Amino acid sequence: MLTKEIKSLQHPIIKTFVKLRTMRKFRHEKKQVVLAGKKLVSEVKNLDCILVKKDFPHSFQAEEIYHVNDAILKKVTGLESPEPIAAIAPMPKWETLEKKNWILAFDQVSDPGNLGTLLRTALALGWEGAFLTPNCVDPYNEKALRAAKGATFHLPMQMGTEEDLQQLSESKNIWVADVEGSPLSEIQKPSNAILVLGNEALGVSKTLKERFKHICIPIHQMQSLNVAAAGAILLYTLKT
Repeated sequence: MLTKEIKSLQHPIIKTFVKLRTMRKFRHEKKQVVLAGKKLVSEVKNLDCILVKKDFPHSFQAEEIYHVNDAILKKVTGLESPEPIAAIAPMPKWETLEKKNWILAFDQVSDPGNLGTLLRTALALGWEGAFLTPNCVDPYNEKALRAAKGATFHLPMQMGTEEDLQQLSESKNIWVADVEGSPLSEIQKPSNAILVLGNEALGVSKTLKERFKHICIPIHQMQSLNVAAAGAILLYTLKT
């Protein structure tokens, strides 16, 4: 494949990279995501486009490959010190989690770093899927992708309403993480579970609180834990 060169920051392909990285609506319309750095690029087999510095050795394949300079890589990744490679990849399709036994659910989680970290943790601990209500931060947000370290492309994800989550829960144990819930140590080890984590400041919605059982991590001196830290403890303890 012949590799071309792009030098202008105003090139249409560069503008497409920037729009995909910064605009949620555009990402989901095009069903494409921007990957920054060798680790993330290596997580996807079928790449649409690669931007790479001429002197950077790699074996990645894509429909289009372009040599670019540091200024372009900074613009397309939004990073001050980007790695020498970035790519556009197809966005994974939403999946049904109906047959999954261990599901992490997010409701109104707004911090992309927390969401990405929790996706990474869930995959590492053997959970089988992630459910997101529509008011969550986009898992394909640039910060969420970096925090997930590739988990976004290996953990099945479903986006749906509270009613969809209710249907998933009909044959599973489901708990909402809440500071006033039953202590984690008193929960009998389940054979399956849906764990619902809510907004960093507000928790889950009122309707989800009313529908499902609550679970908490007893803590001392502090009022609460960061949702990523609390989620990691709950994910590990419920499944092991």
